[in-house]
Formats: sequence, C-alpha cells, structure tokens
Amino acid sequence: MSEDRRLWKIVLIGDGAVGKTSLRKRYLGEGFSTDYMSTMGADFALYDTEIKNTHIRWQIWDLAGQPVFKDVVKAYYTKIFGGVLVYDVTRRLTFQNIEKWLNDMWSHSGRDQKVPVVLLANKIDLREEGAEAVSTEEGKSLATKLGIKFLETSAKSGTGVEEAFNELGKQILEYTKK
Repeated sequence: MSEDRRLWKIVLIGDGAVGKTSLRKRYLGEGFSTDYMSTMGADFALYDTEIKNTHIRWQIWDLAGQPVFKDVVKAYYTKIFGGVLVYDVTRRLTFQNIEKWLNDMWSHSGRDQKVPVVLLANKIDLREEGAEAVSTEEGKSLATKLGIKFLETSAKSGTGVEEAFNELGKQILEYTKK
C-alpha cells in the first residue's frame, strides 16, 4: 500500500427503505439481511481500501431517508467529499425524489464546487417490468441530465456494490486534484 493516505467523508442518501444501509453493509463485507430497520438520523462506519495506489479511509455516513429527519441530515453534508445517491427501482417515487436529494447535498456540502456523486439504481434483483418499475434507460437519462455517473446495484446479491464505491473513489481522487 502506498504512503499516500486520505480520509474521505461521504454520505449515502435517498428516500427511506431504498437500501442504503444494506449497500453499506454489503460493501463492508457484512453480508445482507432481509430484516428492515430504518436508520434513525444517521449511522456511520469507517472502511479502509486502496484506489489507484492511494490508501483511502472512507467515513461513510448512512443518512436517514424519512421526511421527519430531513433537517437533521443536512448537518451531515458539511465537508463531504462525495455522495452515493440511491433509489429503489421498484418504487418510482424514490426515483422522482433524486434531484431533491442531490440539490440538498450539493447546497449544504460547504464546498466551492459540486462534490462527486454516483447514482445507484438499487434492488435490480426485484425489478419487474410493471408500471412502477424504473427502467435502466430512465436511470441513465437522469444521470446524464444531472452530470453524474449511473450504476445498477443489488445489495442482496452484491451486484455492482464494490464498483459503485470504486467509481466514487476515482471521482474523488480527480476532485481533490483540482
């Protein structure tokens, strides 16, 4: 591992029950649980990894998505280096709220420029082709409109989870060079 070490505070944001905590736990190697417990305000974890020969210590803040915590979670955006923005492909409303989450994060980050973000379409293992399901094309289109990277994930199977954090890490490395 290189001697170059970084501590990066990031947030996991999106509506309640989109799978933020499950994605975090899967990335940390803690597996997957079908039991749902909503995050009360915020939870956080530290995780060490290496991205492009740089030692990274993630400070991952998993923020509550329920409206009752809206004002509380804004305080956690301060001085972040990036965000993981999550929606549930089986619940269209969570997709429709993405821009609100992104704008809140960017406006409260305390940074001069917009911090890097990856948009995750989570629960792809549950996607059905019904009227409520959000298609891959819709997710890609929104990400293009917002100027952010799009990936599809399943916290249950682990699909795309490590790639999502690695992508965010690469973006933050570029961001910190500016």
